[in-house]
Formats: sequence, structure tokens, C-alpha cells
Amino acid sequence: MQNGNTKGHVSKRALEGMAVANPMRDALFTALGYIYDPVHPAINMGTAQNDLMQSELNDKINASLEFQVSDLSYGEPQGSQRLRQTMGSLLTRHLKPTIPVDADHVFVATGAGAAIYYLALALTDPGDSIMVISPYYGSFDGDVCMGSQIDLIPLYLNNNSDKDWDLSVDVDTLEETWKEHVEAKGKKVKALIITNPHNPLGRCFSQESIETLLRYASKHNLHVISDEVYALSTFGHLLPNNNMEHDPFLSVLSLPNLDQLIDPSLVHVVYGLSKDFGVNGLRVGFVIDQHNPTLRNVLPGFIVFSYTSTLTDRLLCNMFSDKEWVDIFIEINRRRLAEAYTYASNVLKLIGVDHISADAGQFMVVDLRAAMTQMNGRPPTFEDEKELMTTLLQHGVYMVPGHAFYIREPGFFRITFTVDKGRLKKGIDILAQRLSLK
Repeated sequence: MQNGNTKGHVSKRALEGMAVANPMRDALFTALGYIYDPVHPAINMGTAQNDLMQSELNDKINASLEFQVSDLSYGEPQGSQRLRQTMGSLLTRHLKPTIPVDADHVFVATGAGAAIYYLALALTDPGDSIMVISPYYGSFDGDVCMGSQIDLIPLYLNNNSDKDWDLSVDVDTLEETWKEHVEAKGKKVKALIITNPHNPLGRCFSQESIETLLRYASKHNLHVISDEVYALSTFGHLLPNNNMEHDPFLSVLSLPNLDQLIDPSLVHVVYGLSKDFGVNGLRVGFVIDQHNPTLRNVLPGFIVFSYTSTLTDRLLCNMFSDKEWVDIFIEINRRRLAEAYTYASNVLKLIGVDHISADAGQFMVVDLRAAMTQMNGRPPTFEDEKELMTTLLQHGVYMVPGHAFYIREPGFFRITFTVDKGRLKKGIDILAQRLSLK
């Protein structure tokens, strides 16, 4: 006989993890049956997936697939020496760090989410908190909090919700958040997550903003986790009529004055291949740490639970050791991102929908407040966002509502524009029809 109070005989930790607010997870779970429908899949404009380079990837991956008998062994938990050296070389060439990235600085995990999770476990204790620059990528709720007994504190850069897409930093706002959560509520904050380029905004932080955030972290003795998974997906400098003279992205590793801003042993970078190289399904991410030997000694003990397969390891080594192919891929991808972003912007303009200007990534945040107000006869609510998402799914397109990214005002959605041009146009047409814009 089962006791009805056991809640399925799962642990308290598991129940607490599932109870963590996770609107991004909720949106995805609602959408899964639609976007993976075997007969009529919905157009997926909700997942950050780049479909623009699939032909190039298909050719290169098929040419790079290889099996050796040694691949039947487990391999190294943190990735092979060859893969870590290959990625160190790639990051050194393209992120231009002040110190070259060596193999010993690189740790391989099954995706950037896993890398974030293991870093969080290594840097915090149960009951601690991590601040995250907000709005933020909603899956951090699961990546950081699931089973860890850590919570996230949103750190908005200013007190005005109308400026959620302004990445300039108001120091007074940062300190007010610290006083509210640490001094008043007694939270123990151990780290700060910065996503640059930003998700969901698709914009790069200025050097001034990065330096201000590092000084803030230094003042409060916080580790900084810089999530740079869109580092090579910048395109703002390639847009017509842009006012950018060069690539807008700046890695925290490339700051020449890093040691004057913060103890470098507190700074850690997360990178991955899903976004810049369009291989989401291979599940490969990296922790890059150059200044904390204690952390580097600890990480393999965590990552042992996240082995990358030896076949994937070899495939990636073969692909990314071809420096000429990598450099050409990045250049072509940036041009296609700029073209796709321009096309999506123009189609949205035709239906009268504004968006937050972006210069990196695979998505944009669209402003549907006016259209939703006109449709409902009142300003939108977060419940209206959920209802619109469900309606769009039922009519064949998945887009993610702004509350999943902790945008503070209802009426915004993040849409991915790196899909086939015809499907992109159809998805936006469905949006227009549901909002009675055409």
C-alpha cells in the first residue's frame, strides 16, 4: 500500500528543484509537442538555433567523422588534450585574450548549461545566491538552481523598467539591489552572471559597462561568470547604415586592465559551440579559467558526470583544427546573420511591429504592447503573454514571451530570426494574423 503523502517517493531536493520558478522551462514544455510534431511541426522561432549554416556544417561534419578503436575507452572527463588545445587556439585567435588560452585553462562539458551548473556548484554552498544581470536567459533558473539549493537574484542595471534593453549601468541601482537582498534579507551572494552578448536582447556590453560590473563584483568579493556563447555571432558592424566601426563584442578575457578591476582568480568564462557554430545537438560547452588553479583542480571532479563522448571529441578536433574553415565559417555566418536580421526587421516593419535593435545573436525582442493593447482593449498582462504564446502554437509558430526572460513589463516576445526565410515570413504572418495586424 502506498502512502499518499510521499509525493511519489522522490527526494525533498527534487521537489524543491521542480518548485523553483522557471517560466522558460514552462514555455518550452508547453511547446515541445508542437515543435516536434512528426506531421505538422510548428515553426520554431523560440529556440536560439542557427539554421543559416546547415549546408556548410553538413559537408564538414561528414568529412570529419572518424572512429578509432581508442574511442571505445572513456577518454578524459574534462575533454581530450587535443580538443582543449584546439579550442584554446580558436578562442585565442578570435577573443584576443591578453593571455593565450592554453589547454589547461579549458574544461569540456555537455553544453554551456552544464558548464554553468558545475561552476555554480564549485563556487557556492547550499543556501547561497548568485546575482544575474537582468533581463536574463530564463534557462539559468534550471541550469543554476535545479538540485543545487542555490537561488538567483535578478540584478537590473537601472530602476526604470522602460530601460530593460539599455545595457549602460547605474551603480546606484546595483547597490540598492545589494542592500535589499544582502543587508535587508541576509542573502549570501557568491557570484555574478553576465551574459555578453546579451540574451534575450542580442546586444553587446560596452567596455565601460563591463568594467563597472567587474568593479561592483570586486567590491563585494563576487566571482564573475561571463557567459560568452554568442561571442562570434556579432553582426552589428555589418549592417547597412550602421554607426559601428568594428565588431561590438569585447571578451572579459581581453581586458588589459583586468587585474586593476578585480582579482582575476574570480573571473571565469563559459563558452559553447551550439550558438556560434550551430551544433546545438552535439551538446558541447566549455569553462575557461586562467587564474584560479584551485578551481581548475576541482572542476574535473564535477565534470566527470558530464563526459563528452569520445566520438564527439574526435569529430570536434577534426573540424576545429582546420583553422581556415573555422575563420571562413565565422565570416560567412556573420554576413548571413546580418542579412537575416535585416530581413526580419523589414518584415516586422511592414506589419507595424517595433523591435529592440540588436547587434549579435540569433534573436530579437519585439514590442507587442501596442498591438496587444488594441486587441484586448487594455494594456497587456503576463497572463496575456502566456495566452498569446499558446494561441501562436495552436496556429503553427513558437515564440517565447518576455516574462520567461524576466522583462519587467508585459507585451514583449523574443523571436529567433535564423530560420529559413520562408518559414520566418510565415511565422511573422501568423503573429500578425493573431494580433489582427493584417
